[in-house]
Amino acid sequence: MRAARRFWPLAFLLLVLPAAAAEEVAGLPLHVQRLDPKTVRVWVGDHVSTTNVIGFATAKGIVVVDTTGVPKIDRELRGVIARELGRSDFAMLINTHEHGDHTAGNSVYADTVIVAHERCAAGMRRSPADREQVLRWQGQHIADLEKDLAKHPTASVAAKKAAEQLAFAHLNHEAWTANPELVVPTKTFADRLTLDMGDTAFELSYIGGLHSASDIAVFVPSRGILMTGDTMADRWLTDTPGCLASFVAREGVPHDFPLLLENGRRLLARKGEIRTILPGHWNGELSLAGFEARLKYVEALWDGVGRLAKEGRPLEEVHAAFPLEARFPDLAKSPGFNAFNHASTVSEIWATTTGLRNGASELFALVEAGAPEEQVRAVVADRGSRSPKYYFLEREINGRGYFFLQQQKRFPEAVRMFRINAELFPASWNVWDSLGEGLLATGDVAGARKAYEKSVQLNPENRNGKDALARIGAEAARSSS
Repeated sequence: MRAARRFWPLAFLLLVLPAAAAEEVAGLPLHVQRLDPKTVRVWVGDHVSTTNVIGFATAKGIVVVDTTGVPKIDRELRGVIARELGRSDFAMLINTHEHGDHTAGNSVYADTVIVAHERCAAGMRRSPADREQVLRWQGQHIADLEKDLAKHPTASVAAKKAAEQLAFAHLNHEAWTANPELVVPTKTFADRLTLDMGDTAFELSYIGGLHSASDIAVFVPSRGILMTGDTMADRWLTDTPGCLASFVAREGVPHDFPLLLENGRRLLARKGEIRTILPGHWNGELSLAGFEARLKYVEALWDGVGRLAKEGRPLEEVHAAFPLEARFPDLAKSPGFNAFNHASTVSEIWATTTGLRNGASELFALVEAGAPEEQVRAVVADRGSRSPKYYFLEREINGRGYFFLQQQKRFPEAVRMFRINAELFPASWNVWDSLGEGLLATGDVAGARKAYEKSVQLNPENRNGKDALARIGAEAARSSS
């Protein structure tokens, strides 16, 4: 290996610029960056969104924050960190959250104390079905990347980018195929935890629920470094942002908004001590202003959406009261924000306040499992209940229907979801249009015609419905001639 270049940031820089690569790890360019004499940041790749791995030399040993998730890479990076810090007494690994691209390399540090949030281990575990689905996706992804690589001239930048993405995809596929036993954290916490490493303290705090259930911030006051995992970024340095592309509360992901806000405010109260912020992946940047803006966004939704929910306002009305671009124009087009993510976060805060569950998800689970009609009827009937358990959004039910239709090619299940939606929202032209599409996929032309006619009746400007009816009519004319 050739000696790695060392890069020394200017004092008090808030954002750290990427270092140039001078050697390779597992066939990928290695980047080594000194953040201070006792702290080193390493990552691999020029084009793929790989994890930042940070090594800290302390009086009680080396502390590492996160792994790349590919043990083959992490074994080499451990050696690079030891070389750069001039010692090999690894004492601790901290996982910023549960996702595999930060934890699947834990086996490389199984001889150390591994620290994470108490929800991390549960999030790391995956079912055999999940693993098989990932392997299938990876196989298709590799095939797509091979086709993309073949399109580009050999020495072009596009070819280098595609080749690197393909190499990293193979490394991930090999790691998933090997399926090693998970190495879960050995020391956990729920709210905040300070780790005393003699001359260096690591202050860990929960900031979860807007990326994973177990997101934490890691603040090292004596080094002026704050690590925020994959929760947020101001700017992407490449066009492949990876995990930094979302800032969203998702259904099914546990969250504690008051605790997130409390811990976020605690960090901002000490912003004078923060000189460098490092997101979880090398190709993202985050500023203190960006951190504060995102915290204020969550605070505004928690207070505003929560207030409307307590007043008994329906979710549709709450969504209308908090349009992303009008209420948060500075964030609307920044990394992690889009209409879908924003709507999901609003829905989750409203649901958390009201205690209602998502009817679309419940119906999807029943239809997917082939549940008897009486179970589906019981959920649908809940909409008119005086003490409802569920909330229903037309677009979400429709979205579940299209998941069956387009991704799984399960046409009867798609039709079942579309019929439920038409029953719940009979005045919507769009649900009848979707039902027509589903019925056509099953071969029920007569049923599709009726659904499209209903859609056009409700919305005479529905071009898709008119075109579908024209195609159905033309096909019928050809068949009768």
